[in-house]
Amino acid sequence: MGSSSWDYTVKWEGSIEATFAKLRRDTFEAGGFYWPWVEGDPENAKPRSLAEWDGSKYGNDYPGAHSIVDIREVVSGVELDDLLPQQSLALTSDELVALFGSATPTIEDWERAGGEKAEELWEYEADRDSARHLVLWGEGGPEQVVFWGHSGD
Repeated sequence: MGSSSWDYTVKWEGSIEATFAKLRRDTFEAGGFYWPWVEGDPENAKPRSLAEWDGSKYGNDYPGAHSIVDIREVVSGVELDDLLPQQSLALTSDELVALFGSATPTIEDWERAGGEKAEELWEYEADRDSARHLVLWGEGGPEQVVFWGHSGD
């Protein structure tokens, strides 16, 4: 099948970790993952929880979720070359300034840029089976997070 590209823009949930965890859980619970097997196949029983998914062969790159479900943690302060599979790395301040002219881009910056910035984000992508993310700011602080990547076999 090959890997799938994906992206999500979601509401800030108090921290990057909480935002990521909610997105991953909500995506899994909504069935937002690749599942090629027939329901009821005892050899390929569909995982019923993220914990079950994470412990299964399916949650460990066979064939992968083809969604944010494949990512297990968010990281910052590491070099892109050191990013491991199943991690999402925050854009650096330099990358944000290059994209938006600010290390704290606003929702308005994002909306003003329209689809153009969404396409440019892929220039900052990580290797397959990992992701990148950035925070969008409002008057009161962080308001949204954008995650993007590609995963799956």
